[in-house]
Amino acid sequence: MKIKELQFKKINIEMKKPFKIALGSTDSYEGYFVKVVSDSGLTGYGEAIPTPFITGDTMGSVEAELSIFRQALKGLELSTEAVNERMKALARSSKASRAAVDMALYDILGKKADLPLYQILGGYRSSMKTSYTVDLVAAPEAKIQAKELLDDGVLFFKIKLGKSIDEDFDRVKAVREVIGDDKMICVDFNQSYSPKKAVELSSKIAKFGIEFLEQPVVRDDIKGMKFVRMNSSIPVMADEAVFSLSDLSNVVYEEAADFVNIKLMKCGGITDALKIVKTAQVFRMPTMMGCMVETKLANTAALHVALGQPNFAYSDLDGFSSLKEPGVTGGLNFIKGLNYPPKESGIGSTPLSSF
Repeated sequence: MKIKELQFKKINIEMKKPFKIALGSTDSYEGYFVKVVSDSGLTGYGEAIPTPFITGDTMGSVEAELSIFRQALKGLELSTEAVNERMKALARSSKASRAAVDMALYDILGKKADLPLYQILGGYRSSMKTSYTVDLVAAPEAKIQAKELLDDGVLFFKIKLGKSIDEDFDRVKAVREVIGDDKMICVDFNQSYSPKKAVELSSKIAKFGIEFLEQPVVRDDIKGMKFVRMNSSIPVMADEAVFSLSDLSNVVYEEAADFVNIKLMKCGGITDALKIVKTAQVFRMPTMMGCMVETKLANTAALHVALGQPNFAYSDLDGFSSLKEPGVTGGLNFIKGLNYPPKESGIGSTPLSSF
């Protein structure tokens, strides 16, 4: 089976509210849907979301890379490994664009097997608890957001940090008061603190029962992240510090984190995500499957990976919840705190707009 055609389409979707984190703010969704058609007639879909302040991708860079791939991949055997290596050779900086093409190939493979994708990726579980995010807002607004999420059935809350120690403490305290003691909380610094200040805040919020501290320091300060891990009673998760296997090796070597957050838009797709999660498992480092602001297409692809592999201890797949319009049909189902995969073969999500 070979790649007959690759097409892509720019999409823009309004958001319900700006998505605010310490690194920046997003008030609209822009990305690309990708369609790959095989010579057997099967069609697969993927999604590319540039997040410049995290991955360095832009709309322009993604479009340029997809334009290269459209010409260069035509006629290649539909091998996820071979195509992934070819894309890396063609565009060394590619991440979101590569992820979209890779998703589409896996979508085709699932359809060819007539199985939901998670079943051919290992089929370890059939549902998974997911966190939903309370934004970087003042404590009173955080209470409102937490109450809305609680009413929607959320069981696991991610709280964005990065204002100041006092404001961040107040935000965590406010959320815990609203959701009670039986719900899970993690906090995400998005690189916003120095090692010493991260430890100081950690000691203050530990009484609220925090699962982990996500990326407390600047992504390349691996020794600083280790300092936090060694001096905090709360486990540390690496996120922006790990884009690749090479990054993971640095974190493992320094013993700088307890967990690692894997994102398809960050590592370049399912093929490389599987390499990272399996390597992390070798070093007994549990993983989380995360996301950017995405439609259900990319979120569902990520869910399939998390369901397939045993090393995923957590998932954070709520990116579609910020969008006013879904942009796609099908996809994952969120029910009482858990994400369930669609029953259709492949990824199980299709863009609404035609190519």
